[in-house]
Amino acid sequence: MKKVYCLVLISFLFIIPTKAQVVDESINGIQFGYLGVWWNNELRVSKNWALHSEIGYEAPLFSTIEFESKRLEFFKNQFPLFLPVVTLEPRWYYNSSKRQGNSKNTFHNSGNYFSIGVRYYPEILAYSPKGINEVDGGFFIVPTWGIRRNINYRWNIEIGAGIGIDLTKVRKSETITGGTEDFEDILFNIHLRFGYKYGLRE
Repeated sequence: MKKVYCLVLISFLFIIPTKAQVVDESINGIQFGYLGVWWNNELRVSKNWALHSEIGYEAPLFSTIEFESKRLEFFKNQFPLFLPVVTLEPRWYYNSSKRQGNSKNTFHNSGNYFSIGVRYYPEILAYSPKGINEVDGGFFIVPTWGIRRNINYRWNIEIGAGIGIDLTKVRKSETITGGTEDFEDILFNIHLRFGYKYGLRE
């Protein structure tokens, strides 16, 4: 008889509806990094997809690629150059279902993700502690891979790496021989951020 009771209890536990979701309905948060601060929202689109939108102020790492000579010029700005940034980024949390199956928490979208974001850097409010020699901005498309993990209910940590190309800037420069060479800005999206989720506790 005890075995029957145990089987009934186990079956009952499996059919109880839970509030667990792979991706949360909506999350508002603030993130802080080495050279930036961001406000963001993640809105649930489907089971494993969220739309990440953010407004921030950061010092991005721009570089220049010269196609004819295949030369890649790193650290074009030798000092921090802070710019506003607006980002719209669909994120695919590809391992969230697996994490749930392994009894690991996925609240507040804790998991690994791939994304293809669009980032806009306006030239307004640009600032550098050493002065501005050249203001870089642009409209970038940035594929990124990242990880988010919860520290506790409110705090989380996120790391990511990606590379983006400016869709609007293709510059021409005069060469010694009188020809032209194509230049195009690229963006390295490498970040380590600490985040705080605000709002009512569920």
